[in-house]
Amino acid sequence: MLTRCKPLLGTFVEITVPEAAAAAVDGAFAAIADVHARMSFHNEDSDLAALRNARCGLVVEVAPQTVEVLRIALDLYRDSNGLFDVTIGHELVRSGFLPRPEGTIPFACPGTSADIEIVDDCRVRCHKAMLIDLGGIAKGFAVDRAVAALKTAGVPEALVNAGGDLRMFGAREWNVQLRDGDGALGMTIALADCAIASSSNAGWRRRRIGRLRTPHIGRGRVAVAAPARVSVIAERCVIADALTKVAIAAPEIAHEMITRYGGRILRESDLGKAA
Repeated sequence: MLTRCKPLLGTFVEITVPEAAAAAVDGAFAAIADVHARMSFHNEDSDLAALRNARCGLVVEVAPQTVEVLRIALDLYRDSNGLFDVTIGHELVRSGFLPRPEGTIPFACPGTSADIEIVDDCRVRCHKAMLIDLGGIAKGFAVDRAVAALKTAGVPEALVNAGGDLRMFGAREWNVQLRDGDGALGMTIALADCAIASSSNAGWRRRRIGRLRTPHIGRGRVAVAAPARVSVIAERCVIADALTKVAIAAPEIAHEMITRYGGRILRESDLGKAA
């Protein structure tokens, strides 16, 4: 097997394929780079920048891939009763986890996912000012796009790893070692033909003026502490990544959702057993 690595999506992305399929890796990286360019919170040329800079109620043309991710995000928003919300960008900016985009005032961005209207496959309208952060869900989507590119190129088996968002396909069984909330390498699990994503915020927690600050936001737009690792196994990486956030903020909702979406939850305390 051959592994290549590139810095993308704010992390290092590794793609492992049979040596005979090495030529297909460039196409997979190109698919990831496209998602990175269009859905980056930091890039002022991205679709997210176009949406936040547009006047409220104005229809904005974006890439079909961006609409696809937003559709998934809105489905998750409805299925989680509003818990999974990609408009938490203003909380993350105020807490210092994201840079403040030029010309925006985080306190003046009250919109939620309920204020996002998908007009068609290439156009979106935001009815209130908001800061959309697709973050992890875009990373999971990029992994899925890379897998699709590899399959289209005829690659029989592969592993794509974007900073802990993993998806593998083919008959091969892969040993995946999970990193616990304290950063130590924990349990190893054998997986085949599925996706897995993990999340915790033990290394991110901060306090400022007595208030907890983490990149995970729960009910009431309040930061949630998650010292232990939560992993979700699913068919698609975009779903696995999204449901780790739900599992951290509201475990009971996550269990209901994972049944509908297919997959399972692994917690650090499960010692290798599915929750």
